[in-house]
Amino acid sequence: MPQANKGVFYGWYIVLTSFLIMFSAFSIVNSLHSLFLVPVTSELGMSRTTFSIVLSVGGLGIALASPFMGKLLMKGNMKVIMSVCIILAGCGFMLYSFAQSPVHFAIIAFCVGVSVAGFSNIPISIMLTNWFYEKKGLAMGLAFAGSGIGTAALSPILTTLISTYGWRTTYVIAGVLIIVISLPLILLFTKKRPADKGTIALGADRMEERQANTPQSGVTLAEAKKSGMFWLFIFGVVCFALVAGGVQMHIPAYLIDIGHPALFAGTIFGLLSLSNTVGKLILGAIFDKFKTKGGVLFVGVCMTIAMLSLLMANAKSFAFIFAIAYGFSIVISSIGPPFMTDDLFGKKDFGAIFGFVQVFFVATSSLGVIVSGLIYDLTQSYKVAWIIFLALFIISMLSIFIANGMKKKNVVNVEEVPLEESMEGI
Repeated sequence: MPQANKGVFYGWYIVLTSFLIMFSAFSIVNSLHSLFLVPVTSELGMSRTTFSIVLSVGGLGIALASPFMGKLLMKGNMKVIMSVCIILAGCGFMLYSFAQSPVHFAIIAFCVGVSVAGFSNIPISIMLTNWFYEKKGLAMGLAFAGSGIGTAALSPILTTLISTYGWRTTYVIAGVLIIVISLPLILLFTKKRPADKGTIALGADRMEERQANTPQSGVTLAEAKKSGMFWLFIFGVVCFALVAGGVQMHIPAYLIDIGHPALFAGTIFGLLSLSNTVGKLILGAIFDKFKTKGGVLFVGVCMTIAMLSLLMANAKSFAFIFAIAYGFSIVISSIGPPFMTDDLFGKKDFGAIFGFVQVFFVATSSLGVIVSGLIYDLTQSYKVAWIIFLALFIISMLSIFIANGMKKKNVVNVEEVPLEESMEGI
């Protein structure tokens, strides 16, 4: 039997590796690509709407690849899969430098999106759920905080590079950074499960023997799909994904519309990013202590405060309150899906179930931006959108809260299966 670690638990190296992958590769692909919008559209005569739509094809790539990638990562060699995907993402960014039309950008964006599914949220979540029985929320909070910190740290660097060397050269540099920073980390430190290092998960030695040594506990994706609990959870994910995608991108425009200067809008947006990073650590700790139920209550209260403050953001004080409260609540969109998927459905088929959840999350979060713009075009105001999104978020949290209440019955059904039967086929 594997023995417990002495010294630094290796799982924390997994957390650090995950943080740096999110810091570099994920932040460049997911957040910092917007820095190229103005120079690319100006040089190629492409509309900003066209460029935005083209890049959203990357989200389609992530969504379509997620179910397949979840199963592949669970069964295959994670180190190899992540390495190949990192190389493809880096090469994809380099290929952007040769693009001459929206079609070129769309094809590359789709391929990069597929590769993102193989090196970011899904494999990181699989590793962390395998390595941590205790402090799993903290581990996820630390790992996924890398994207926000990476966006803040690398944004001025890429902006300077674009101004100095142009967008084509900067695409090449960004692609090289993706590979050079992340690939060595993946090759040196990634381990899918503790057994690969001859050890056990953090906290496994303090759990009852059967629970600690039965990684097959939980349900399969096929079993989950047959339960109302699963589809209620999916509905909740869809609702908060719409809010995550629909609010943040329109905040600067809304603040300027209601009379604040652009500098103030930028300050609020920066504060929001900072509170989002801190919020991941707070929500991770709450998840560890109170599981899904506590996390849902926390983010529900924070989002209610945030959206009510946003409606009164003509006053600067309420704008600041919004930035902090929204940052604390919207972290549910990063560490919420993997933690709650594991908490509600177990580890037996985590990769496949989480990959399936990601399809709905990625697709609807991309749709949220369009919904906000459509509501604004119809009403000439964002306030109607904020009220709708607040209602959606409350419905989302209630749905997940109810699904969590159904978990006890689901777990009882699983535990009634004899241990010998559950181990068949392993």
